[in-house]
Amino acid sequence: MANNLRPANNGSDVLIVEDDPMQRDEMGSFLARAGLVVIVARDGETAVRHAAASPPKVAVIDYNLPDMTGVEVARRLRSILPNLAIMMVSAKVGGLEEEILRQIGITAFLNKPLPLRPWRQAVLRLVQNGGRSTGQGWLASGLGSPRPEA
Repeated sequence: MANNLRPANNGSDVLIVEDDPMQRDEMGSFLARAGLVVIVARDGETAVRHAAASPPKVAVIDYNLPDMTGVEVARRLRSILPNLAIMMVSAKVGGLEEEILRQIGITAFLNKPLPLRPWRQAVLRLVQNGGRSTGQGWLASGLGSPRPEA
């Protein structure tokens, strides 16, 4: 996927933060085939470094990461990129509260496994709008669960 990376400081379309290599590659390749510039990271620290060097319009963050939770990654990304659209994804969300996601400004929460085609359309809409959601509410991207379920 390195061919889809832009030089640092030119920005990227999407940052995917996923520790499972197969899921990370599948998600990244699926978006790259749609013409998006995708940067991938396997953990939170790497994601923050990539985002600082090549700011994305959209971040897709797995909740369960090896070095920190997706919530912590989202908070750190939000502090350096206040207008970033953030999608949180997870198959396991024990202890995650909707109010925390709202406070951080999560655009959407998606349960895994992701429905790839609708997910890609939601990401494309966010990228085309410069990372801004055009609807009302935190699920304005058109996908997701009304509330995280344990």
